[in-house]
Amino acid sequence: MREDEWNPALHGRAEEPTRVTPYLRGVPRRGRRTRGAICLGFIVCLQALLAQNSLKESDVESAFLFNFARFMHKPASPGKAFTIGVLGTSPFGDTLEQMTAHEQIDGRPIHIVSVATPAEALACDMVFLSDSERPRLDKDLQALSGSPVLTVSTAPGFLQHGGMIQFEVISNHVRFSVNLDAVSRSHIALSSQLLKVALNVSGSPRQGEEAKP
Repeated sequence: MREDEWNPALHGRAEEPTRVTPYLRGVPRRGRRTRGAICLGFIVCLQALLAQNSLKESDVESAFLFNFARFMHKPASPGKAFTIGVLGTSPFGDTLEQMTAHEQIDGRPIHIVSVATPAEALACDMVFLSDSERPRLDKDLQALSGSPVLTVSTAPGFLQHGGMIQFEVISNHVRFSVNLDAVSRSHIALSSQLLKVALNVSGSPRQGEEAKP
């Protein structure tokens, strides 16, 4: 696919063809200030992602990771950047970095980093555990347990091992399931808009940490 080719599965908009970048790139900045408008755009974007056709799984997963970052709430982080770490061998190539370039989360620029150990991942806001981490999955999650780091993976049984969000391929479409018990233990809250489009949601948020709108 050419760089200038518009793909509705990532944008969710029928007009204003643009590069394949996060869905808010096509929204006027003034409109980004309205949370209701953002939530509507988020739903449209996710609906488009769920209707994906010819996109690579890693491209769709990159778009989901970007949107997870926008619709999660966690305790204040001392870092100047919102950091998404990839633990293990990255399946994304340059896609995730290109997709998040010049974007911000609550005024913080997004940085994509490779991390070699769970200890390094503790400095991130979100971490994707790649397939290469399957042999170490239990140790990785044990090291990250209770920390305010959103954990995401494609590994089978990831939620049962204590992970928070697991990608699954259903009828050739990338979907995701959520373990709210693991999310709540880390004092992270996920948007109710996100949970509405999840394939499955297990557990429940702690009292006082209900999902944000």
